Amino acid sequence: MRFQDHVVIVTGAARGLGLRYAQRFAGEGAKVVLADLRDDVAEAAAEIAADGATAIAVQVDVNDVDATQAMASAAREAFGRIDVLVNNAGIWGDYEVRPLLEVDPDYWDFVMGVNVRGPLLCSRAVAPTMVSQGRGRIINISSIGAYMVSGVYGVSKLALNQLTFALAKELGTAGVTVNAVAPGPIDNEASRKQVPDAAMDRLRDGTMVKRLGDADDIYGMIAYLASDDAAWVTGQTYMVNGGFSSRL
Repeated sequence: MRFQDHVVIVTGAARGLGLRYAQRFAGEGAKVVLADLRDDVAEAAAEIAADGATAIAVQVDVNDVDATQAMASAAREAFGRIDVLVNNAGIWGDYEVRPLLEVDPDYWDFVMGVNVRGPLLCSRAVAPTMVSQGRGRIINISSIGAYMVSGVYGVSKLALNQLTFALAKELGTAGVTVNAVAPGPIDNEASRKQVPDAAMDRLRDGTMVKRLGDADDIYGMIAYLASDDAAWVTGQTYMVNGGFSSRL
């Protein structure tokens, strides 16, 4: 199997897209660390383990230095190495839409903290292990929102793309690649909370393939970037959106 005995950390993995990514990695032989602030992350890991895969849960606030270091330590103590980090945790389904000129500064800090500082802290936590191994893959989950007017959410995702590029430069000679995936319109619970049905229909019709995406569509790109096939790919942000838009 493609990821046999690889150790993969997925943040925001208690439910939704993150859980599906963890399930798919586990199905390809990976030992999966499900990291999330939610209490039910343990239940999610237990469900994967019940199917015969190897999975553990770590409760973590990605915006906390000590918590992210503890997450990396838990992975090393359980499995001895860290091969892949998927920075999936982010503010979206419960995102409070506000014009930038009206957004509360504390809320700005909160969104930027989870969506940008979080991936930085998680990457800093795993990087020493990956560097010592001479191999590692960090994959940040960005968004098409980075290229749209979407308040602090869009700003945070565009900042995440730049963070991806900068970390790739810093880790490039150590065998560690850093890339991002920017999904387009996804049909899931979080998006349905943000986007009315009529608007979701318009998003669907705006794709070239005339359907909304799902977790498995995004996992395909994540898995490629996590694999040895992408050893010479780094510093990139890939738009996976059914042809909804392109950025040249």
